[in-house]
Amino acid sequence: MTAMDAQNTDMPEPSPEPEVAPEPVPEPELVPEPEPELAPEPDPEAVPEPEPEPEPEPEPEAVPEPALVPTLVTQAPATNTRRRTLFFTGWLASALAVGAGVGFVILAATGKPKAVDIDQALQQTVPSASPETTSPKITAGVRSDGTHYGNLLAFLLPVPDGYKPGPDEGELGNDSPVRPDQADPTLTLLFGALPASDLSGAQGAVAAGHMSGGAVRSYANEAGTLDIALTVLQLDPALSAKSTGDFTRIVKQSKAYRTGPAVPGHPNALCVLPTTHVGDPLDSMTCLDTVGDTFAVVRAEGVVPLDTGAVTDMFGRQLDVLKDGLKA
Repeated sequence: MTAMDAQNTDMPEPSPEPEVAPEPVPEPELVPEPEPELAPEPDPEAVPEPEPEPEPEPEPEAVPEPALVPTLVTQAPATNTRRRTLFFTGWLASALAVGAGVGFVILAATGKPKAVDIDQALQQTVPSASPETTSPKITAGVRSDGTHYGNLLAFLLPVPDGYKPGPDEGELGNDSPVRPDQADPTLTLLFGALPASDLSGAQGAVAAGHMSGGAVRSYANEAGTLDIALTVLQLDPALSAKSTGDFTRIVKQSKAYRTGPAVPGHPNALCVLPTTHVGDPLDSMTCLDTVGDTFAVVRAEGVVPLDTGAVTDMFGRQLDVLKDGLKA
């Protein structure tokens, strides 16, 4: 028993030593385990993929133009999808109406339509309207000595409430400048009731004032019963007083006219009406006055009885503008 015991004690001692050594060996064996797992997974997944291959066949059917619209909408921000869709639809309609295929050209060139391309196209087409909405400002005013500078159209009254742009004043138009060579036909239009000798003298008076330009604008009331035309001629400041004085004297002494009403606030203004006959359906009146270097005339025509109060009121406001300038 003692010998066996001694052997038994000797045998177990070497057995634990080899057990400790192989413990780290199995750890690297775990590394290749994921490799076999990955290999079978793609094989079954790859098999169903070729099955939906017939599905791409309807995709070429969606190639027509409508397919381009949803691609543009889906790439726009989600919050503005409805607004962008309506906006783009309206833009396409306007582009087709005008005959411009800007949107289609951009889509064909890029191959990948984006909402930004539409904005850029709009920026390229819309600015063409900007020159039409913006008009150059007319610089004009009244100097301290009462003379005027700038375009005389800037001094004519804007179309007031209850009125609209009127008919053409002869060949001058209804809102136009007057050239120096148009002085004689303009005076003939305004004072055609004068006898030939008086008209010639009136034209000579204006010619002596060295007219440099003018402007005319016409108005018609909404009822269609009264037409008014305002005409302003600019003369040499040193000659305007004598020139218009001579002109006024010729008109006042002529028997072709009867004296009309006064213009409130402007005692030097003169209004005259041509001789009429009983039963005439229409009547007319002409008023004139001088403001600085300008000779202002208003001519009105309307149904009987003529609304002379409306005419003198508008002419008085026109004289105020020539004296003080238009106020903002």
